[in-house]
Amino acid sequence: AVTGLWMMMGLDDEFWSVAMNGRDEHLLLQDDHPDDFDVTSCETIERTITTLAPDSSDLRPLVLRLGQNSNDGCLSDVSGDIWDASLLLAGFLFGTNEGQQLCFNACFGKDSAQVDGGGILELGSGLGLSGMAAAAAAAATLHARDVDDERTSRVILTDLDDNNILSLLSKNVESNLSEIGEGSNLSVTVQSCDWFNVASSRGNSCRCPKGTFNLIIGSALIYMPDHAVACAETVYHYLSRSSSSQAIVIQLPDRAGFDIFLCRCRELDLFVSSRAVSEDLIMSVEKRIVSASDYRIYFIKSRNGC
Repeated sequence: AVTGLWMMMGLDDEFWSVAMNGRDEHLLLQDDHPDDFDVTSCETIERTITTLAPDSSDLRPLVLRLGQNSNDGCLSDVSGDIWDASLLLAGFLFGTNEGQQLCFNACFGKDSAQVDGGGILELGSGLGLSGMAAAAAAAATLHARDVDDERTSRVILTDLDDNNILSLLSKNVESNLSEIGEGSNLSVTVQSCDWFNVASSRGNSCRCPKGTFNLIIGSALIYMPDHAVACAETVYHYLSRSSSSQAIVIQLPDRAGFDIFLCRCRELDLFVSSRAVSEDLIMSVEKRIVSASDYRIYFIKSRNGC
């Protein structure tokens, strides 16, 4: 799958220079024979990512230590690097007052109790940055309010049913639980999710009932047309019909297949709005993202809840 993706996209395809950060030499594919690349042989290197808190809050920055797959500098599928869209989504969720409030409401807001399960679902988690930022935002806001709240909630990070991806994602979550602020009120777990089989158990350990998440998040979910329809249908399947529920996706709008994703969302009677990435959001991300202004934030809601 990895070599097929490389061959399909091409090593010099602009996607890899825009959607993924850094073109450092140690991250470039060095092997003259990409067909010999084996993701199972990848070594793990650690990287520290800092997301700044809103200026108006007393919160300290969120510092996450993320392992990523590397083998002689080879990028290894979705667990090989942190995509720029994920940095921006983490910045929005943890680094802005709006994002923190959305995460809190999804887990502990007044409408969350009306949904069976509630909480936050991340699709295509990769290394888990955005999902952990969402969990940290919900936990930090709850703690800041200093209320005796016995409600519990969940944040579930998902990706392909692939042992290499899920095991590294699980390790990243486990090693950052103290930083996230997981406790008796909030659980943070990793599960598999096959967008092509959301209604079945095949490829899915995420067997949550339909319409049970208050907030669904994703970063650069669409980068190939093949999975655009399945992704839209997965959002529709898991998104609660509550008036406050929504999906938030940060995406390059011109990415191949994203128009198909938007079309399918509308066919499913989902309302889609968007706005440009703000300067405040860009500043909340420690790393300078050259293409940040090209991204847009998409808000997707059920028309029943609009």
